[in-house]
Amino acid sequence: MVLIMAMFAIGQAMVCADNYEAITTNAKITSSIQALESINRFDVISILKGNNATKKPIRVMFRELEVYGLANCEAVTMKTKSGGLVIYINKKHQNAPTEAIACLIAHESQHHTQTGTKQEEIRAWVKETSTWNAFVRRNPTIAQSNSPLVKRENYINKVYLADNQGSKGIEKVVSGISMYKGLN
Repeated sequence: MVLIMAMFAIGQAMVCADNYEAITTNAKITSSIQALESINRFDVISILKGNNATKKPIRVMFRELEVYGLANCEAVTMKTKSGGLVIYINKKHQNAPTEAIACLIAHESQHHTQTGTKQEEIRAWVKETSTWNAFVRRNPTIAQSNSPLVKRENYINKVYLADNQGSKGIEKVVSGISMYKGLN
């Protein structure tokens, strides 16, 4: 019986990993997507799998963002030559906890419409922090990491909770970031 249960568990793990081949080949990113699954962020996973403006899976990978002049960015969503989208997570975060990386993925998934508006950015930040809240509720110790990405998540969360989970605090933070100054 134990052998049968072990084989079933291995089979289930392989099915999950196979489901993300169109999105990533990176084990850490796969684990982060599985973490999203574990907190029922199926909306994000659906967007990644192709339920988005392009109708194509969104690729997710680590990348040295300074090549694009974006060294200070945590992650970015870009159009591909084939009309799809790719989420590049700054390579400096490849050793961050999977839950924090999952939050960046949740954030960037909100940019699938590529509208480039302030409202889209605020929606992305709220999705990121609400995802972080779900992870911290499940395991409060993750918020104690010294990872720069976890520090970001804790900061955004503090702003979000101070506004009773409203978007006004997030909007104020977004408005203060020079990269977002031109957004309508």
